[in-house]
Amino acid sequence: MVTLKDIAERAGVSMMTVSRVMNSKEGKVSEKTASRIRSLADEMGYIPNSSARSLAAKSSQIIAVILRDSNTFHPLSDPYNASFLGFITREIQKRGFYVMIHFVQDFSDITFRLRSWNAEGAIFLGVFDEEVQKIQNRNKIPLVFIDSYSNVRQLINIGIDDYKGGQLAAEYFLKNGHKTLGFVGPFTKTGGVISKRYQGFSDTLLAHQITLFDKHVYDLEQMDPQDIIDSISHDSCPPTGLFVFSDETALQLINIASNKGWDIPSRLSFIGFDDLPFFCTFSDKLTTIHQDIFRKAETSCNILFEHITTPDKPSENITLDVRLVERNSVCRLS
Repeated sequence: MVTLKDIAERAGVSMMTVSRVMNSKEGKVSEKTASRIRSLADEMGYIPNSSARSLAAKSSQIIAVILRDSNTFHPLSDPYNASFLGFITREIQKRGFYVMIHFVQDFSDITFRLRSWNAEGAIFLGVFDEEVQKIQNRNKIPLVFIDSYSNVRQLINIGIDDYKGGQLAAEYFLKNGHKTLGFVGPFTKTGGVISKRYQGFSDTLLAHQITLFDKHVYDLEQMDPQDIIDSISHDSCPPTGLFVFSDETALQLINIASNKGWDIPSRLSFIGFDDLPFFCTFSDKLTTIHQDIFRKAETSCNILFEHITTPDKPSENITLDVRLVERNSVCRLS
């Protein structure tokens, strides 16, 4: 490995002079000498030692991204997690920082991982609501939670208006003449996010004197997509439309229903949620609730670095808007 000493010997200057140039602190070094040093560094294949630079600056320049893990669920198999991670990684790298990804199942892992790598801040992606207070008490660095519905005060949270998303879905179905509707979502593992979407949907139906029957609320913790389509096919009064918590699951359901010979959307209409770039080539016909995941990632990083720069900055709870994107997966009933 080429060192600063090697470059200094080739350039005929002191190692301190080379160090100043490579760290953009030329000071009294002439431009001619600095240019020669940089050219030699390129020619010799010099690669800066990031660990040494971090120690010298007393800064790790590491941002940890903590994702909820489980024995049966790989965090990055979720298109939402994968898309969000891609955006925040780009935003963090723009600032010259490094991303360290951690999958955690147990709260006890979090503090150890943050401290062992001297992380300067962390972004939490997944459901950590029951542990937010303990995480904050034990880690005095800026922590940003994504989509949290925790009641803990002094929390930095970036989320979306999940309740409004449910409202928009219900209103669109009603506008198109649908009165028997269903909801699909995994209630037990997704906390407030899915509950809020369901609540906005059911409250809006109720306000229009439409009942969302219990048998038409399909819990993905109890049923898989195939079970849901089978249940609908044997229902004497089936729903004409489903509001599905994610585009991924909506597309799975559409595929299963289509394979049974159902005409979509005339036999069964769908509204998804997310409108992720990940699905742009598959969901061009899916009516869905759009959340701006890039803006969420950008906002999360902006807020995190503001708190790194200004540690006493007040906590913030930011709710980003959502909108319905009308495509072709909802039919109009007379």
